[in-house]
Amino acid sequence: MLPARRNPTRCLFTPLSLAVASALIAIAAPALAQDAGKDKDKDKEKTTELARVEVTGSNIRRTDVETASPVQVISKQDIQNMGARTLLQVLDNLPAARPAQVDSKSLFTGSDGASQANLRGLGPQGTLVLLNGRRLSYYGAPSGFQTQFVNIDAIPAAAIERMEVLTDGASAVYGTDAVAGVINVITKRSYQGLEVSGTWDTAPRFDSYGEKQASITGGFGDLSRDRYNVYASVNLYERDGIPDSEWYDKNPAQFYVNNPDYIKNLRLGTGSAPGVFNPGYYFAFDPVTKARVDEAAPGCKNVLQVSSGTRCIWQTWMNRQINGGADSRRVTAYVNGHFVVNDATEAFAEVTYTDIDLRANGGTPRAYGTTTGNPQSWFSRNTGNTVNQFLYPFLGPNNEYNHASPELKALMGGVVGLGYLLQDVGGNHFGQRNTDKSYRAVAGLRGSIGDWNWETAFATAGSHSVTYQTTNVNLRGFEKAFGPYTVDPGTGRVIISDHPAYKFGELSEANAALIREAFPTFDIQSWTRLHTLDGKIEGPLFDLPAGQVRAAFGFNATRETFYTPGNQDAANGLITQQGGSWFDGKRNTYALFSEAVVPITDKLELDAALRLDKYPGFSANLAPKIGLKYQALPQLMLRGTYSEGFRAPSLAESGTGGVYAQIGGYRDETRCAETNAIAGLLRQSARGVDKDLGNSLWNSDCSRNVARMTQPNPDLKPEKARIATLGFVLEPTDWLSLSADYWFVYRRNEIVAPNYSKPEEISAQTRFPITETDLANLAALASMCADPASGVTCPTTLPGYSTGNVASVIGQYKNRGRTLIDGLDVDARGRFDLGEWGRLNVGVAATIANRNMYNSDDADGWYYGNFVGYYNNPRLRATFNTNWTYGNWDTGFYINYVGGTKWAYDRIDAEDNNAETCTGSYVDVSPGQCSGAPAWWTANLSVNWRPVEKLSVGVTVKNLFNRLPFYDPNDWMNFAGYTNNFGRIYSVTATYRF
Repeated sequence: MLPARRNPTRCLFTPLSLAVASALIAIAAPALAQDAGKDKDKDKEKTTELARVEVTGSNIRRTDVETASPVQVISKQDIQNMGARTLLQVLDNLPAARPAQVDSKSLFTGSDGASQANLRGLGPQGTLVLLNGRRLSYYGAPSGFQTQFVNIDAIPAAAIERMEVLTDGASAVYGTDAVAGVINVITKRSYQGLEVSGTWDTAPRFDSYGEKQASITGGFGDLSRDRYNVYASVNLYERDGIPDSEWYDKNPAQFYVNNPDYIKNLRLGTGSAPGVFNPGYYFAFDPVTKARVDEAAPGCKNVLQVSSGTRCIWQTWMNRQINGGADSRRVTAYVNGHFVVNDATEAFAEVTYTDIDLRANGGTPRAYGTTTGNPQSWFSRNTGNTVNQFLYPFLGPNNEYNHASPELKALMGGVVGLGYLLQDVGGNHFGQRNTDKSYRAVAGLRGSIGDWNWETAFATAGSHSVTYQTTNVNLRGFEKAFGPYTVDPGTGRVIISDHPAYKFGELSEANAALIREAFPTFDIQSWTRLHTLDGKIEGPLFDLPAGQVRAAFGFNATRETFYTPGNQDAANGLITQQGGSWFDGKRNTYALFSEAVVPITDKLELDAALRLDKYPGFSANLAPKIGLKYQALPQLMLRGTYSEGFRAPSLAESGTGGVYAQIGGYRDETRCAETNAIAGLLRQSARGVDKDLGNSLWNSDCSRNVARMTQPNPDLKPEKARIATLGFVLEPTDWLSLSADYWFVYRRNEIVAPNYSKPEEISAQTRFPITETDLANLAALASMCADPASGVTCPTTLPGYSTGNVASVIGQYKNRGRTLIDGLDVDARGRFDLGEWGRLNVGVAATIANRNMYNSDDADGWYYGNFVGYYNNPRLRATFNTNWTYGNWDTGFYINYVGGTKWAYDRIDAEDNNAETCTGSYVDVSPGQCSGAPAWWTANLSVNWRPVEKLSVGVTVKNLFNRLPFYDPNDWMNFAGYTNNFGRIYSVTATYRF
C-alpha cells in the first residue's frame, strides 16, 4: 500500500461520485449541519501519520482495526496452533463455520474432488470466498449438480499471511453470494529471500495414513529501495488413501451391531482369494413355489450353504478406497509482483495455478450377477423423459457355459441365472479419478491523486475439471462381450449369446480387453471462466467537526461462463446409472458501488454502503448496508450493522441443460414398511439361513437409488436476505479484550432442488413391477413359517408386497422456502507478559446458535420448527487456544468443541427417531446415546523450536487424547463429519530460511 500523499487543495469529484455521496450522507446531514461551519479554520495541512489499511468488508482504508462489522482475523500462528494443513482444516476449527464437504468425501456427489466453505450452515452458495479481496472462478462441477462454489483447495496455502472472516452480510460491497459472510484469504504483500518448509503427518491407527506437504517460497527486490518486489511460492500436498483392508474393522462398534453380517459378507478366509479363479454359481426359480434355488458351479472349492441352496463365494478385494478417503495430490503455484511506477503509482500482478489429482480405487472387480430384482434405471440427456434400464442377462439352455445340474435347468426350461466374478482386469481397473486445473491472473494499477487512493485491475480466472469414472456398464461394450442377446418369448427374460466372446472359466488378457470395453473409463468435463474488470477510488470528501468524511466509489464488469458438454455415451443412455449433467450458460453482469464513513460525533461513526448489480433477465438489484460504531468509553465500543443481501441464480440453476442421473437415499415409505415386515419375521428364525436373508433385506428398500431428472428453471428469481449484527468490543485492561456480536440472517426465495420425498414436488414418477426376487423373498418367508423348527409364530396373513419400488422421478429447480437463523459470537483474548518467562496468549471463541428455522413452503410460520439442538445443528461450537512463547520455544494448545444434538433432523423426524425409540435414521444407535449425538471435542498440542535464526522445527500432536468417534447413523461414513476416525495424529514440520 502506498503512503498517503499531502495535497489538501485537491479533491477528485465526478458527477457520479457527488450524486452517490449525497445519498449516502443524507441521513447524517441534520446532525452535522449545526456544526458544519465551526472549524473551517482548522489546519488542513495536518495529515495522519498512521498507515491506513483496507479491512475485509469495506473499500475504505481505516486507521483502526475494529469496524462496525465484526471481522475475525486468523493469523499464520493461529493456523499453526490448530495443526491445520489446508484451508478446509482451518475452517473446521472456526466456530462460525460448519464442517463442509471435503474432497475425500466428495466422491459421486457431482462436485467430486473439491472442498467447500460454509459459514453459518447456509451452504457454500451463501459464503463468498476471496483471494486478496477478489473473486475466484467457481469449481467446474457444482455440488449436487446445482450449487456452484469456490474450491478452497485451489488457494495457495504456503503464501497465506492471514485470513479475515467477515461474519455478516456484504452484498453491498461484494455482490452475490455474500449472505452468510466473506472469507478473504490474504497473501504476503512482499517477500525477500528463500524459505523451504516440509510437513509430515502420520497416524498409528492406520498404517496407510499419510499426509505430506512441502513448500518453497522465494523473492527478491525491495519496494522502497529497488522499487519492486517479486516472489513466488510453490506448494505440494499429498494425502494417501485408506483402503478397506484397514478400514473395514475400525468403524464404531454400533455399526457392526446394526450390520451383523457386514464382516461375514466380506468372505474373508472363506471365499476364494483375489486373483484365484472362481467358477461362480447358478440359480433358478421354482415355477410353483416361486422360491429361488442356488447351486455352486462344478469345481467350486469355496461352497457356502445359504437358505436357497449353495453358492461359490469369493473374498471382497480390500483395496477399495471409497470409504476411507482417496489419494490426493495437489500442486499450487503462486507469483506476486509489485512495481513502483512513480511516487504516486504502483503496478501489481499475481498469478495462481493449481493442479489437483484425486484417485480412489473402486476395489473388488465387478461381478456378473443376473438381474432378478429391480433393473438399474437412469435418465440421460438424449433420451428425454424415457427411463433407461439395464438387466444382467440369463444363460440359455444351450449356452456353452451353462453347466448347471439337470434338476436346476428343469425349473425354468434350461434357463439359469449366473453369479460370476469378472476379475480378468485385476483390482485396479475400477474406481474414480478427478483432476482439476484452475488458474487466476490479476494485473492492475493503484495509486493516489492528492489524498485520494485509486485502484483498477483486470482478472481472468477459470477451471477445467474432469471426472473419470470406471464403475458402470457401457451397453454396447457389454453386448460385445456377452451378446448378441435373445429374448425368451414366454417370460421376456434376456438371454446372452450361447457362444459369447467373453470366455467364462478362464482368466485371460482377451477377456480383460472385453471387460475394459464393457466397463470403460468415461469422462465428464466441465469448464468455468470468470473475467472481471474493476475499479475504485477512495478518499476524503470533506472535514466535519468530528473528523474526516471518507468515501469510496467503484464498478465491476464481469463475464461468466459455465460449460459441461457431458459424456456423449452417457448422454445417449449407454452408460448405466450415469446420465450425467449438461450445462451451457454465459452472462455479463455489471455493478456500481459506493461507500462512505461519516464521523457524526467524536464517538459515533456511520458506515454506509450501496451496490447496484445488474444480471441479465432480472431487474437491477440494490443492496444497502448501514453500520454504526459508537465509542461509549475509551475501553468500550458498541457496533451494529444492517444489510440486505442477494444471490443470483447460478448458471447451473437457470441456464440451459439439466441433471440426468440418479438420486441416492430415496425413501419410499410403502416399500420400506413392507420389506421390513418380511425381514422382521425372518430375523426371528432359529434357522441361520433365514436370519441371513432377513438381515440382508432389513432396510434394503428404505434408501434406494432412483432415476431422477432435475431441470433448470429460467424463471428463477434471486434469493434475498436481510442481515443484522449488534455487539460490542470491550478492553477493560491492556491485557484483555472481549467481544460479543449478535447476528441475524433471514433468507427468502431460496433456490432449491425438488424435495422428491414430497409428491407435490414431483412432476412425474414411475414404478417397477413386483420382481422375481420379491416373489422369492415371499416364498422364503412362507417356507420358514411352515417349518416348526424355525421357532417363529407367524401371523395368519403373511406380510407381502402391494407395489414395486419407485423407478424414476422428475422435478425442477424452484424459488421455494425461507430460512431464519440467529445467534451470538463471543470472543475473549488475553495477553500476558511473563517477564523473563516470555509471553502467554489465551483465547476463547464461541458461536451460540439461537434459532435455525426453515419452511419449504410459501405459507406463514415455520413448519419444521427450530432446528437448533437437532442433528447437525449444535447450540454451541467453541475453541480454546493458548500460546506460550519463551526464548526460542513456542508452545500452543488448541481445543475444538462441538455441542451435542438430537439424532432427529427436526421435530417431525423426532416422531420416529427419539430417546424412546433409541434410533436415528430409523436404525439403532449406541446404548447410552439414545438422547442424541454426544458432544465432541479434540485437543492439539504443538511445540516449535528455533535453534538458530534460520531454522525452525515443530512437532504437533493432533487429537492428543486419542479420541475415537461415536457411531452416527445419519452419516454415510458412520461417524459425524466433524470427527475423524484416525485417532491420534503426529506431525513434524521443519522450515529453513536462507
